[in-house]
Amino acid sequence: MVFHENYSNLLTQLPPSLIKAGWNRLTTRKKNPLSESEASSISPIIEAFLKHKDVCSTIEAPVSRPEKSPNSLLCNTNIQVIKTQEVIAPQYSKEEVNARIKEATDNLCQEFIKSTKETLKTIKQQKDIECNQIKIDMNNRAKNLFEITLKKYI
Repeated sequence: MVFHENYSNLLTQLPPSLIKAGWNRLTTRKKNPLSESEASSISPIIEAFLKHKDVCSTIEAPVSRPEKSPNSLLCNTNIQVIKTQEVIAPQYSKEEVNARIKEATDNLCQEFIKSTKETLKTIKQQKDIECNQIKIDMNNRAKNLFEITLKKYI
């Protein structure tokens, strides 16, 4: 578990746990895992991975929580919690909102009906053209069949 020595400046900026986790992740991932020799060599994949880990570790600063001693908890027992409710005045009444929703729904319904009618109209035109072509083809075949039958008996 040794990265190439060219990455030593990146590795010094990372904690040992992230270095170990990074090694494990690169060598045991499901898609295209690296062999130990590949992970120990110079590679743009490894360099990008280590730079990403460095950026992530600097962004994620540890959160320090203040410690509370039992004495400080006892001293603060006479503090009362005051709940405040902020009431935000609505800009529109329920009726106005419902009317707007109904109007928008009606408009959407009309647009849907209009577009559906146009779509069905174009489909009907295409099918009418196909039907007429089939009628013409059947008529031609019937004429040919009649002529062939007529020639047989003449």
